[in-house]
Amino acid sequence: MTKGLINYGPAILQISPLVGTQLWNDMRPEELKSDLASIVGEEYVNDSLYERRLYDHDIAPLPTEVGLVFKTVPDVVVKPSRVEDVAKVIKYANRVRVPVVPRGSSSWGYGGTIPTRGGIVLELTKLDGISDLDEEAMTVRVEAGVRWGKLLSYLEERGFTFGVYPSSAPSATVGGWIATGGLGIGSLKYGHLKENVTEIRLATPTGDSVSIREGDEGLMSFDTFFDSEGTLGVITEAILCIRPKPEKLVPVLASFDDLDSLSNVIRRVIDGPERPFFIEIQDRDYLELKRSIGIEAPEAVVLSLFIYEGSEEETSRGADHLRGVVDEFGGSLHTVESAAAEWEERFYYMRIKKAGPTLLVGEVTVPLSELELVIEETRRIKERRGLRLGVKAFMVAPDTVLFMPMFLADERERWKYLALLPVINEITRVGLNAGGRPYGFGIWNAFFLREVHGKERTRELKERKRRLDPGDIMNPGKLYKVVTRFGVPLWGTLFRLFTSMLWILRYF
Repeated sequence: MTKGLINYGPAILQISPLVGTQLWNDMRPEELKSDLASIVGEEYVNDSLYERRLYDHDIAPLPTEVGLVFKTVPDVVVKPSRVEDVAKVIKYANRVRVPVVPRGSSSWGYGGTIPTRGGIVLELTKLDGISDLDEEAMTVRVEAGVRWGKLLSYLEERGFTFGVYPSSAPSATVGGWIATGGLGIGSLKYGHLKENVTEIRLATPTGDSVSIREGDEGLMSFDTFFDSEGTLGVITEAILCIRPKPEKLVPVLASFDDLDSLSNVIRRVIDGPERPFFIEIQDRDYLELKRSIGIEAPEAVVLSLFIYEGSEEETSRGADHLRGVVDEFGGSLHTVESAAAEWEERFYYMRIKKAGPTLLVGEVTVPLSELELVIEETRRIKERRGLRLGVKAFMVAPDTVLFMPMFLADERERWKYLALLPVINEITRVGLNAGGRPYGFGIWNAFFLREVHGKERTRELKERKRRLDPGDIMNPGKLYKVVTRFGVPLWGTLFRLFTSMLWILRYF
């Protein structure tokens, strides 16, 4: 039996009876707060308007007009301090039919943690315990609210590390990244996050607490909860695979006069004697944005950082092979100091926001063979829209790039800011046309679900949601179907028509 989590056996889901229970819509606000305080403690429940408004957006600011479509301000914010209280809150929410929106640090920007019908925001950042470091099994148990930066520091102090982590590691939480991502720094060498997790514990939409292990299949299969975006339950704990801290890490920085040369170099080194741990790509426009805020960046058409980690022999073999391939394809190598500086900046790619004051980011995974095409198409959008836009990307699989165009805006100019929101959809469309897919759905990409998964798979996903969450309380209005605050579905065709018309607002 895997150490750390309780084995609850097969999940048996039961719908809590509603007989004799007052439903949420009939409650006074103070009743909801009082009921929740009796579960988690009064100090962990807040219904002040000031506090609740802090939860009506994620990392991307929202115009106030969005509140006309969705009820983005929750009715109450709950911050449980104990894992067992999460299931209790959800059991109560299921009984009275109040929506629950799980939230970590909200370092994602597609609306996944924004309420659409109000209800409860369940913030999990107080669940930040780390325990059961098992050096024999090479695992560690963590609570969902642990930030990746804290976990990495904890492990490194003890001679270990974790294979993959998000580029937002200083703020992103373990549970949040399981639910919304899983591809990041280290994925090129060590795979998707789910390949580095052996077990997850979660509270189901009916308030049961269950543990699901790697290899479990069926309605509550292990893979189901990765990228589920909080719609099928709330992840509360996980057992993660750890690795010995590498003996050495070697960064190599190279620039190229064209993307085709860089793509050829990437293919060669991935299939070389040692696979890089990480490969990052920055185009000339992103480099220019860095220089505009005082960050030193070389003049280059495209700049790429390669990281090798492992033993002295492994890193030397990999780096030497890379340098030879870079020279073969006409690239230029930069100093070791410059490469180390780029590596230290890996968590802070959004610093270009200083030139903003607002930064909007698209995220799409695309085949490496299409990288040059998607950058060219994105630059056409940039020119057509008159944007300050740059591209940062990194390899997350041997043939897959996480493509992240970033552009500046000013949320204080309300109408012009609204007019820029459709650009995210345009960027997603570029990726889809190139054989890629959006990196998550949330609210803003939910309209692409069927296009990404196909009719049959989409039907299966919706049926799974219906069976696991018959009351539709878990993060409703996301991923499968976007529904307004009035209960009216917002269909893709209507949404695309509406967003395309927003461009007119740039004249106001």
